[in-house]
Amino acid sequence: MTLDNPVANTFSIAAAQYKQHDVLQRISAKQLLQQANLCGTLLDVGAGPGTCFKAFERVNQIVAVDISHGMLTQLVQQHPDYLPLCTDAQALGLQSDSIDNIYSNLALQWCQTLPKAFAEFHRVLRSGGECYLSVVVDGSLAELESLGFHVNQFDSVSTLKTAFNVSQVTPDDWHSVDIKVESIKVYFDDLRSLLYSIKGVGASFDQHGAGKQRHALTKRQWQQRVALAESLRTDKGLPLTYQIAYIHAKRG
Repeated sequence: MTLDNPVANTFSIAAAQYKQHDVLQRISAKQLLQQANLCGTLLDVGAGPGTCFKAFERVNQIVAVDISHGMLTQLVQQHPDYLPLCTDAQALGLQSDSIDNIYSNLALQWCQTLPKAFAEFHRVLRSGGECYLSVVVDGSLAELESLGFHVNQFDSVSTLKTAFNVSQVTPDDWHSVDIKVESIKVYFDDLRSLLYSIKGVGASFDQHGAGKQRHALTKRQWQQRVALAESLRTDKGLPLTYQIAYIHAKRG
């Protein structure tokens, strides 16, 4: 199945170079996997080019879901034993009560309707099944605001909690939903690579601020932004700060 939508197409085009720009994804994945207790049939939602789950000896099958055919092509080359599935988190197309654990690293902020995604998670999980998720939330990318860029808004933690509350599809509901937010700072060599990196987490920016006509920056305007960015430089590089919500949810 190939999904014909702009997000899927964007990731398909970027698939081959994705590993060069996934600094944040690798940091959050390490944190998420340290918290996880994975077993049985594992569903990786927004799998991208693939995550290694070899440390979890009790996992016996991995279903890798992504909206991008290009990403799944990369995944099967590295992980030929995974079962690839090109579909959307909001309509998984899997049997009910068929999954033991769900893992998703920095993918769900792309969802237009989170309650639908969480309802699908609830449906496909077996009773007692658990989700281990990371999601970019509001308060991220503050440095871009200081550079004069207007950045799109991410969901708040309260919105995430509400999405779980309204996602219930059976009387069982969710047994528990625990959400913790951590700040992660990543660094880049220059402003161009910093701006390029945010596309991978569903962020976008307006170069001239909200409500102003969109057009390309002039050379002088770009140089001014570069100079302003350099004023933020540390010995590690140009900083960019994300707020990441780590979610552990257990199905009733």
